[in-house]
Amino acid sequence: MAEKMKTLLDNLDQFLEVLALSQSVHVEDWDILHVQRALEWGTYFQHVHHQYKANKPLRNSIEAHLTRKNQELSEYLKTYHHVTFDDLSKGRNLLSMCLLQNQALPDPIFKYVTELLRNSESKGAESTSVTHVISQKVASQLLLALPILASEGFYELSDNPILMTQSNLLRKRLEGRFEVSEDNQKSSIVSDILGQISRPHVYHLLVAVLLSNKASEHQDPISDLLLDWVLSDEDLSGGLFMNVRCQVLARLSFMSFKFRNIYLEYLVKMGSSMEPDLSCRKWVSDSFNLTFDGLMDHYKRLMEGPEDLKGSLITKLRTLKNKDGNYEVPGVSIWTDVLAEIQKP
Repeated sequence: MAEKMKTLLDNLDQFLEVLALSQSVHVEDWDILHVQRALEWGTYFQHVHHQYKANKPLRNSIEAHLTRKNQELSEYLKTYHHVTFDDLSKGRNLLSMCLLQNQALPDPIFKYVTELLRNSESKGAESTSVTHVISQKVASQLLLALPILASEGFYELSDNPILMTQSNLLRKRLEGRFEVSEDNQKSSIVSDILGQISRPHVYHLLVAVLLSNKASEHQDPISDLLLDWVLSDEDLSGGLFMNVRCQVLARLSFMSFKFRNIYLEYLVKMGSSMEPDLSCRKWVSDSFNLTFDGLMDHYKRLMEGPEDLKGSLITKLRTLKNKDGNYEVPGVSIWTDVLAEIQKP
């Protein structure tokens, strides 16, 4: 009997470890065979619960072992949920709930688990809870797939309720993944999630999340990670600057020094690409599909910001003008013309 109990408790350890893994980013590596084996463990412990629930001595032994193992796993996984003896009576549903609430779960596995649940004959509170989780996750996926209506025209989030809803879902999705991951995995999680969203959709979602942060001087961790993601790659940052309205880019510049510095460097890059068009006597950039008036829109919006930004902007433009020959005659240097336009009374 002692040997049989030892085997049971060893098996219980394995099941609890599987449950812990189902709440972590490691499910990214699971395939359907992994899930099938895990569900078999759930079924097995449903039978264990039924067999020993009335046997007080054996039940006490199992509960004591559960307490020790729960404590051990809690030290390795901050979001680990303790499993009670009664939880074993719904082992399959418990595992299914952990999987469906894990944002790291691959789509094929999500579809497999939901199909199993739909085909099951189980009724009651457990199936209702699982159905709710499925509905919430499907709703999230559908909302993130929706096109943003008039996204290029928004300035306040309230102008676009669909975008506001989608950005909230994106934040919650990131928070859910972060809860079951280590700090050194968070950048990869951001890259993985945002990389699945089409462009320019992703730029407007990202901006909406950043603008929803009220702490303008101290970014929250998610805002920092989003900024790192988009600003660390020239193609991504360039796409952001080209697809988001300059009013919004200016507002982000007022909120974040990091964003401001990279944005200003990009404006220098755009301005330096401009050539005079002799036919219309204006500056144009073929590489950025940009006119002089378009470039000035960016600079004028920035000049509506705080005094320190305006001062540094003027200083930067004067430096560029000097490097370009310090001409005073219009039409010779792009930076002479930009500076003259900004300093108009």
